[in-house]
Amino acid sequence: MIMAVPVLGQENETAASSPEQTAASLYDQGVYLYTMGKYDEALQAFDEVLKIYPQSAESWNCKGMILGTQKKYDDAIRAFAMAVDINSSYAEAWCNMGMIYDLQGDPNTAIQCYNKATVANPSYQKAWYLKNKDLDTLGIGHTSLYKEMAAEQGLTTYN
Repeated sequence: MIMAVPVLGQENETAASSPEQTAASLYDQGVYLYTMGKYDEALQAFDEVLKIYPQSAESWNCKGMILGTQKKYDDAIRAFAMAVDINSSYAEAWCNMGMIYDLQGDPNTAIQCYNKATVANPSYQKAWYLKNKDLDTLGIGHTSLYKEMAAEQGLTTYN
């Protein structure tokens, strides 16, 4: 099914939309623009959503993803922080924030974010994987500990 996506600033020819309908339409438009690689336009759409609903954790998360893609890491972290301030059990936003900290070379803070993501959603595999990857990088993960124990016992490990 092909769906028409309105352009920002374009007048809707139908009856006046409710704030909920406007925000939902702008949110969908922002997601569409993001997937099309039109990051500035997507960011504008989410900013418009946040003018209507500043408590939209999902919109703050999307804004953070766009800013992260644009390598505006500090701004992305602020957007993810807004998302988790609104919804402290928002595992995806915690994980996204952790990934930005990883990109900034701060695995310790990233691990804290991944911990919060896994507490919020214990089955969130992406957060578990990234957390374990960082723990291994720091030499304190299960892979590193296994290799250390094997070396102490004179065993050969592969990989």
